[in-house]
This record gives sequence, C-alpha cells and structure tokens, in this order.
Amino acid sequence: MNKAGLFLIIALLSGAVSASEETIYTAQSGWQFGLSAGYGEIENPIHDADDIPLYVIPKVEVFYGDFAFSNFELSWTPLSNDNHQLSFISKMNRDGLYFIDSLAASSVVASLTSTVRPGAPRPPSTQQEPQQPKVSKRVGDITKIPDRELSFLAGAQYLFDWQQWRLSASYFTEVTNYHHGQEGALVLSRYQRWHKHLLVAAAELQYQSNEITKYYYGSHRQEIAAGFSLYQPQHAFNKGLQLTYQYQINEDWRFISDLKWQVLDSEIADSPLVSKQHLLSYYAGVAWSF
Repeated sequence: MNKAGLFLIIALLSGAVSASEETIYTAQSGWQFGLSAGYGEIENPIHDADDIPLYVIPKVEVFYGDFAFSNFELSWTPLSNDNHQLSFISKMNRDGLYFIDSLAASSVVASLTSTVRPGAPRPPSTQQEPQQPKVSKRVGDITKIPDRELSFLAGAQYLFDWQQWRLSASYFTEVTNYHHGQEGALVLSRYQRWHKHLLVAAAELQYQSNEITKYYYGSHRQEIAAGFSLYQPQHAFNKGLQLTYQYQINEDWRFISDLKWQVLDSEIADSPLVSKQHLLSYYAGVAWSF
C-alpha cells in the first residue's frame, strides 16, 4: 500500500478525544489541540491479520465560520440551529486500514467513535434474485493479494438534536477513483451528563455499496492465484453498538474510554479474506487539551 497517504487516517480519530458534552452536540469556535495516551485495540476481521493497537491519539481542530477542520476531516455547515445541522464533509473510509502492511502505521488509528456513517434502507426488489449456494471458504496467503488503498469520501451529513438525543444521517461517495462506491449510516445516540461524568450510548446501521464490498472483500483472479476461493459480495448493512465514557479531571485533563461492538453483514463475513464477523474495539486513556 502507498504509505504516502497514511497520515490521512487521522481523520478517523476525532471521536475518542472529544472534550465534553459541548464538543459532542455543538460546534466550538477558534482552534483546539489535544493529545491522549492510553491503550486499546481495533479488532481486524481480515484473515491472519493482527489487531490494530492504539496508544497515542492526537487531535487538531480549527473552526472558521461555517468551515471546520478536524483531524484532517473537512466540513462546511451552511445550516445550523438548536435542533438541525446540515454539513458537507470529506473524509477517509475505514476499510482500507485493515489492509495496511505496517502494524506501527496502522496503530495511529485511535477511535471509531465519530465514524457514524449514515445509510439508506435496502431498496425493495421487484424480482427475486437467484439464491447462490453457500460454499466453504478456501483460504490462501493473505500477503500475496493486491493492496487495497485508503479511499477518500465526500458527501453530506444531517443531524437532528432533541434534548439528550441525536439522530445522524449521512451519505458519502468515493472520489479517489479506486472503487466508485458509496457508504452511509444511520446513528441514534443519547448522552447523559452528571457533574464531571459524561456517558454516550449509540446504535448504528452502516450501508456499504457493492463497489466497496467487492473492492475490499471480494476475491478476483489474483486472490484466487494466492489460494483464496472466488467470491463476489453484494451491498452490505453492518450493525454496531457503542459506549463512550469520559471523566473531566480538571479544565485541561480528562479520562476517556470507548467501547464499540460491530456485526459485519454476511456479505462481508462470508468472504474468504475475512475470518471474523463480530468485531470488538476499545480504548482507554488520559487526554489533555488546550
């Protein structure tokens, strides 16, 4: 994989280092820097691949009017009030991280918290698709398959806030010309704050189009040559639950923790490249911001 683009994966880190209730449900102005040190892991579903360790998480946020830069995620928010927010966002998609050769490089990924990928409901089918018989996976040498690149996405996100609830819906399309796929999610979250404690619980439904699943999890001629069975997945709907807890030690320091459980759609889990359907990711550490 081309390592020149690895720094862009920091776009996935913003959720784990959010400072307080305000950074979760309202925008800040000006700039903010932060750093968290701790330990966690992102479970890697790819066959014979190591889980991704998490140690140090940086945070860089700059807000200027309707524009925002947060850990290399760019956004423009033309509509924002007490209950509604519409943003146009560019960011990285996460699937390419599973295929990074260097464990040290992939360890800079630190949080799945803010990756709420909105999705669309499955369209009704007017004709029944033929059922393909299930075949056993034939697993080969994962080091001999072609690289999967980190793809860049652009799209829109809509947020609706009501009291302590938030509904997020967004949809993105790939703009880096690797797979031409779409990705989205619906996320319902609720926060509870008391004194210095903050607890956020969320449920997510993520959609990934045929192009994304085939590019990352399909097996083609070169995968077959490496010993894997032929497999061409269709669009997928992944489900997830997430729990985030923070304790504000003082104005600059806080304890943060994050736990996420994700169930991959069978279209992905049935791939010969994938060995896990249930993924557990976590992180805990001490964060400093100014």
